[in-house]
Amino acid sequence: MQKFEKFHFHGQHNGEIIITIIRRHWFNILEQYFILIGVLFLMLASLQFLPMYFADNADLPIFFFIESFIMILLWIYAFIIWIDFYFDVWIITNERIVNIEQKALFIRTISELKFDKIQDTSVNIVGLIPTILNFGDVHVQTAGNTERFLFHKVPDPQKIKGLIMNMQSMTMRKDEAEAIHRISPLLRGQ
Repeated sequence: MQKFEKFHFHGQHNGEIIITIIRRHWFNILEQYFILIGVLFLMLASLQFLPMYFADNADLPIFFFIESFIMILLWIYAFIIWIDFYFDVWIITNERIVNIEQKALFIRTISELKFDKIQDTSVNIVGLIPTILNFGDVHVQTAGNTERFLFHKVPDPQKIKGLIMNMQSMTMRKDEAEAIHRISPLLRGQ
């Protein structure tokens, strides 16, 4: 397992240790870029063939302006996809799970889940490519207001599920030991 001693995040508690940092699988960004690459190829093909269909060259500057504008929009959209991919992070610590989700450029949602609130964890891998490349969704069922905590398209979801369940059981054993330690002086006094 990687060492994350040099990493820190905003809101990290004193003594809280980062166990792992999870990002979405690389295929997720690749499949989003497939659409952009397809549109880019259509535009390059149109640069080759459409000028032949314009009889007068008066319409040609408008055509090139529209294509340039579409290219700028494609670059912006590609940048937004990359930002969304890069800044979506799940951090598993010894105390909790922190979900940092980037939506577009200026919307970021940060949520956390303590291990003692976890009721169930499940894995969902759908499709041939996710099965071959071993990525999928991890759903964490909670007892709190948020019914489900979702790790979306993450690599090796079974390993992540096992890690979460191990951390949850360690937290439960630790809580039980602390409760017994607090109650035992009361029981001896009776």
